[in-house]
Amino acid sequence: MSPAIHPTAIIDKKAQIGNNVKIGAYCVIGEDVILHDDVCLHSHVVVEGPTAIGRKTQIFQFSVIGTPAQHNLFKGEPASLVIGEGNIIREKVSIHRGTKIGGMKTVIGNNNFILADCHVAHDCKLGSNNILANGVALGGHVTLGNNCYMGAYSAVQQFVRIGDIAMIGAMAKVTEDIIPYSIADGMPCRLRRVNTIGLERQKISKAEISEIRAVYKRVFNQGGDFGSRLIEARKIVTNTESPAWNMLEFISMRDKRPICMQNKAKDIVTEA
Repeated sequence: MSPAIHPTAIIDKKAQIGNNVKIGAYCVIGEDVILHDDVCLHSHVVVEGPTAIGRKTQIFQFSVIGTPAQHNLFKGEPASLVIGEGNIIREKVSIHRGTKIGGMKTVIGNNNFILADCHVAHDCKLGSNNILANGVALGGHVTLGNNCYMGAYSAVQQFVRIGDIAMIGAMAKVTEDIIPYSIADGMPCRLRRVNTIGLERQKISKAEISEIRAVYKRVFNQGGDFGSRLIEARKIVTNTESPAWNMLEFISMRDKRPICMQNKAKDIVTEA
């Protein structure tokens, strides 16, 4: 089907518009923008390029997508934004393109639900099936895994990594890497426990969940220095393709930010 374009929309001649695309009133589409089939832009959406938006993604009113990075080293280089399929991006969301210091690309996967007033900064890498509640702010170069939940008005400092199936509480101040399969909350953010319910929803087996909990307990709930605890935790895991091993690999790959730990005033978390 041909695109359905409101007569008040402004579309650059160099934009590429797919089949069955809907562009509402007063939208502004810049050059080097690609809207794949079945994309829906509700009214008053601004998209600048180079930006590609995948099939069946919806973007709601007053969102600003693909504008230049808010970074004093950005000098107009043709950095890009790539948004996958089936995303829902609600009102007043801002998502910026990449920079030369971050690989020139911001990437958002598939089937994410990004609620009103969220901000995704330059060079972020988001996986798929995440929910970002209202007002979430991701600083530059943040990496977010898959099947994560970010509570309302939580804020993530630049270069932080958040692993798969993590849950971040509302208004959390995240300045350190959050391991996969965990729940973290607070200001500053601290680990709380394993995200057992989230793991069950993703059809992770009971045996694998038990192994994750055993690794978590060994790394975060027992004595000794951190390196020694990691070595001991690896002895628990028998399958190097298991979720528990992925958790340990995530910790081992730490670089620009330390790993978020438990409450320093009380270094024990009781698993619910």
